[in-house]
Amino acid sequence: MKRRVPTVAAVMGVLLAGGTVGGAGAEPARDPDSRPPVVLIGFDEFPIDAVRAPGGSIDAARFPNLARFAGDATWWPSATAVHDSTPKAFPPILDGRYPRTDERATAAGHPASVFTLFGGRGYEVFSGEEATDICPPRYCPGAAQKRLGIIANLAENGREERLEDWMRAIRRRARPAFYFKHLLLPHGPWIYLPSGRHIDPAIGSLFSPDGFHDRGLTLHNEQRMILQLGYVDRQLGRLIRRMKRHGIYDRSLIALTADHGIAFDVGVSDRRQVSARNVDEVAPVPFFVKAPGQRRGRVNGAHVATVDLVPTVADVLGLAPGWEVEGVSGFSPEARARRRMRIARRELDGFIRLGLVELERRRRLVIARRARVFGTGVSSMRRYGDPFASLYRSGPKGWLLGLRASGLSRRRPHVVAAFAEPERWRGVRPQAKAVPVQVAGWVFGGAPGTTREVVAVVNGRIQATGRTFHLRGSDTRETFSMVVPERSLRRGRNHVELLEVVQSRGRLALRALTGSGAAPVPSEACLRPASTTLRRSFGWSTWAWCPIAMP
Repeated sequence: MKRRVPTVAAVMGVLLAGGTVGGAGAEPARDPDSRPPVVLIGFDEFPIDAVRAPGGSIDAARFPNLARFAGDATWWPSATAVHDSTPKAFPPILDGRYPRTDERATAAGHPASVFTLFGGRGYEVFSGEEATDICPPRYCPGAAQKRLGIIANLAENGREERLEDWMRAIRRRARPAFYFKHLLLPHGPWIYLPSGRHIDPAIGSLFSPDGFHDRGLTLHNEQRMILQLGYVDRQLGRLIRRMKRHGIYDRSLIALTADHGIAFDVGVSDRRQVSARNVDEVAPVPFFVKAPGQRRGRVNGAHVATVDLVPTVADVLGLAPGWEVEGVSGFSPEARARRRMRIARRELDGFIRLGLVELERRRRLVIARRARVFGTGVSSMRRYGDPFASLYRSGPKGWLLGLRASGLSRRRPHVVAAFAEPERWRGVRPQAKAVPVQVAGWVFGGAPGTTREVVAVVNGRIQATGRTFHLRGSDTRETFSMVVPERSLRRGRNHVELLEVVQSRGRLALRALTGSGAAPVPSEACLRPASTTLRRSFGWSTWAWCPIAMP
């Protein structure tokens, strides 16, 4: 189905980075007597620059719903997080105070917050906390007992279901309502797709530090993160449409932010722990506020941090928080006067500081690098008719995509590959929520440490390219993982092959590593089955059938 995308002219007029709010109507009108619906969404691990195109605008082709929302809201592109760890990063979003070593993320540790700000004014509170228990029992009875820990919430893979439950509460009500959702997205595991479906994981441990040393695997994971951002954009669109359908979008205050971002450096032990090297990727976060009745998007050049969200929301509504906040309104002279940012170190024993000019320079480089590797939505639409198509061409020799494998010469292999869960391709249902678009497994017979370029062939055509890798830790086998486009799969039985790309007499050739042209699979390819919960969520400890058979 053809995607409807906001025009470039409509979006660029609003979203050029570095613009400032000024002139008449710069600050939304405040009415302290009104009690509009308030919606606050805190995303998790959302690197805002991953949705921006070179030039600073939101990539409206890939992320049309965020671009449309920004056209109704005020956006602070220079916003940054105050901490890199969720339990310390989320409380400042909720109470406007910097994190402290001796505070727990509970109602006792944070007795004054957005929950008391609105609950104390007669609002009905609908809260979806995931890593905190800050909403007091008088406003959120039983919430602490119902909530699992954040790791369990990720492992159980109920993110979509919990979002659905929360979203169903949003409607026109007799009492004013405050809706808060900590959305564990686009945080990994990166399994969701822009279509609204999700990857049926075939092999795991690909998101762990055991693979942080490998550049190809790092790009593979970054690709999957961007695909998951497409899913996040889709869900944002569903929320906005629901609010409009119930007649509450225009009169609501809606705020979007996130706890922190993520860096995709190679050779590190932690991609989220902030350092002087990665602050330009870990610190920048979304910061959008749509005031009640606001219909014109604006870009505010003031520097804000997540600790400023509560003061900004209170300022827009003309409210006094009622406790001592440490942030300031994003519309204030104090915010406009800032020239440096800071984010606390993991152990709260100091800060990473950087001038805003240097931060912006480094962020432009990050955006440009991502556009070179993965393309942009506009360029992808122009060339391939799909804003995400160029992501699948980010592997080595991406120009091979779409070619018939039979058109390239074949060479006899000296190694063999085994797919993880090849039975998934025997009965594909295109409309199923889980789709087997991950082509993954292991290569046997190669020298220790060897890697090779490979292609995934689906129903005769090359649909993905990649390079094998070796995880560190207990499983060091030569491994491969690629994601193929959903449209490459057909209903029912699909024929999938893995081929090695080699040079032969100065020309490209292919070696079949699976199927009838491959060598027999060794016995070490047989694995024991593991926990369904872990396999379906993080993808840890999966299995391959034995003997291995082609679908």
